[in-house]
Amino acid sequence: MSRVERIICYSAKEMPGQSLEKVKLMKDCGMHGDYHAIGGDRQITLISQKAKDWMESQETKGLCFAKFHENIVIQDIILDDLSQQVRLKIGEVVLELSPIRKKCFPELCDLDQSRSECLLIKEVRFAKVITGGDIAVGMEIVVGGA
Repeated sequence: MSRVERIICYSAKEMPGQSLEKVKLMKDCGMHGDYHAIGGDRQITLISQKAKDWMESQETKGLCFAKFHENIVIQDIILDDLSQQVRLKIGEVVLELSPIRKKCFPELCDLDQSRSECLLIKEVRFAKVITGGDIAVGMEIVVGGA
């Protein structure tokens, strides 16, 4: 079963994120209380648990490891396999994956210069909130829902 593994909210730029057990997602905006909640195609940032585990195991740290701020860590979904604009349903909430993907900075990244593949390019996706509502850690994620 695919599920929400972790929820992180960033209340201000360059401040550490706060892990939450539940949060409200706002239609056409993003996560309540998150400074990224300004609309557009990048309202929510998703990362797979697979990519989080991979980041922790790397000896060479990529440029984005410290700069990247995810909102939802998901379990048992390979984000790279999902087409753009597919919808994910979490309870009453509906997210739509954005066609925009995470950008790479090869000229600045030690990981790229060591010729290592970066999973963040594949396993990070941005989403828009189509239907708002509350989500919580442990909730099931349905691919293609709604």
